[in-house]
Amino acid sequence: MVLDRYILRLWLGPFAGGLAVVLGVLMLARALKLLGEAEAAHAWLLILQLLILTMPFFLLVTVPMAFFLSAQNTIINLQQNSEMDAMRASGVSYTRMLRPLLIAAILIWGGLTYVSMAWMPKSQLDFNNVLLKVYEMKGAISFSPQRFTEGAGSITVYVKGQDKQGVYHGIMLEDRRSETPVFYVAQDAEFLPSANSLQLRMRHGTRLEGQQADQRMLAFDEYVVSLPLESVRFSKQTMSDHVTLMPPAMLWQTMQNRHDAESVAEWNRRLILPTTVLVLFLFALPLSLSPKRSGKAGSLITGIALVVAVYNVELLFQQKVMLGTLPGWTMWATQLAFVLLGVDLWRRAEADRLPKLLTQSGEWFYLLHQLIMQRLSRRAGAGRD
Repeated sequence: MVLDRYILRLWLGPFAGGLAVVLGVLMLARALKLLGEAEAAHAWLLILQLLILTMPFFLLVTVPMAFFLSAQNTIINLQQNSEMDAMRASGVSYTRMLRPLLIAAILIWGGLTYVSMAWMPKSQLDFNNVLLKVYEMKGAISFSPQRFTEGAGSITVYVKGQDKQGVYHGIMLEDRRSETPVFYVAQDAEFLPSANSLQLRMRHGTRLEGQQADQRMLAFDEYVVSLPLESVRFSKQTMSDHVTLMPPAMLWQTMQNRHDAESVAEWNRRLILPTTVLVLFLFALPLSLSPKRSGKAGSLITGIALVVAVYNVELLFQQKVMLGTLPGWTMWATQLAFVLLGVDLWRRAEADRLPKLLTQSGEWFYLLHQLIMQRLSRRAGAGRD
């Protein structure tokens, strides 16, 4: 128990500090993005609510990362101070030394599973509805890409995507304010707020009006439609509107009834994201054992590269499953592959048979650092001469 408490103390400080820093940076970036929406003083409270509602997703991303890097920092410190060598000489295995970190990883996995399955979809739903209030205060509307957004019984909008300049691409608008519906299809469009209306400026598209023999079609390079704000005040979203907003029971039922790729991908995503902390734990020891003179830099850089690789592989396979290109079980196959690799490397570390590619990575960064410092010192000396 003394050893467990000691290891936990070494790990907890860097974990809390690293989590606070990374979470703070992400929250600041999101705050700066949302501040552009708060043009009225009374919208600031809504912006604060939006920041709080982003917490579940940020926790799912940052907690495994902070846990892994702080675990690496703990192991590297134990090795650099020869404490790990002394414990190994006393018959204590790596697995026994790091048992408290394994218990912490399991507890974190349980907490993140609750966040992913229950807290995150509710927060996403609340986020969308609070953001709608902010847009209504501005007299502007934002649309979710690749989804049909219905207005107050008279307007339906579909956009394929939106770029950083706020221009929508691949837009379709159905206007049912008159007896004869009018359809607009355009390559891109901008929504410009005015006093009591929203100006839709479309470029390179087609206007369709009427049906069958009475249908009229007009091709245009630019076309402007004026939409009263009351017609584009969209109703609040509900949990049944999209799979990302559904609670676990509803999402499971939807997946069983529809068997669509989107609900399958979302269900597996919610379960897989929390397991990242367990996957990364298996790599903490193998990626941290390097020659003592190498310092921390090489091992931490290798660890960061692993974190980036794991998250990108998870995202890649989620997108493939969502598009129906791959079945849902492939998302778990990749996690299993990481687990098997991590277990194998851990066993090799216990037997002191780690691949040189891992043990020497820190040494390479150390030698590269020394080479750079030598060249800089030579240039500085030549400049003084």
